Amino acid sequence: MSDQPQPLFIDTGAFFAWVNTRAGQHETAQSVFDALRREAIPYQPLFTSRYVLLELATLTSRKVDHDTAVDVLQTIRRSESFNILPVGTGVFAAVCDEFERYDDQQISFVDHTSAVLAREYEIDHIFAFDSDFATLGLTRVPADIHLPE
Repeated sequence: MSDQPQPLFIDTGAFFAWVNTRAGQHETAQSVFDALRREAIPYQPLFTSRYVLLELATLTSRKVDHDTAVDVLQTIRRSESFNILPVGTGVFAAVCDEFERYDDQQISFVDHTSAVLAREYEIDHIFAFDSDFATLGLTRVPADIHLPE
C-alpha cells in the first residue's frame, strides 16, 4: 500500500456495520473508521453516494431503528470528511449498461452504481465487506490490503 493518500469509496455495508453493534463486521468497521479518523491509514478523500445513503437509511431503519438511521445520515451529511457523490444522467446510463452486462452475477444496482462512480472519480479502493466489488475490479479495504496495527 502506498504512503500517499488515495481516495476511498465507502459502501453501505461499511457504514451499516459501523452503526449496528450486532453486525458481524462491527468491530472491523469501527477499527477502520477509527484508523481513517486518526489518519493511520492513507485514504483521503473519502467518498460515498446518494444511492449508498438511500440504501443505508432503509437498511438501518429496518434492521436497527429509525432514530439510528436518522442519526447516521445526519452524521455523514454534516461531516466534512465525506464527499457525497450525485448520480447524474451519464453515470446512471453507464450503471444500467453495466448492470445489464453482468447478467450472470447477483450484484445489486447500488453496488454497480458505486463501482461506476469509483471509476468516474478514479477511485481504486472501496471500504466494503461485499466480495462483489472485487468482481467489479475494486480493491476492498480491509479484505484486500494489509492494515497497520
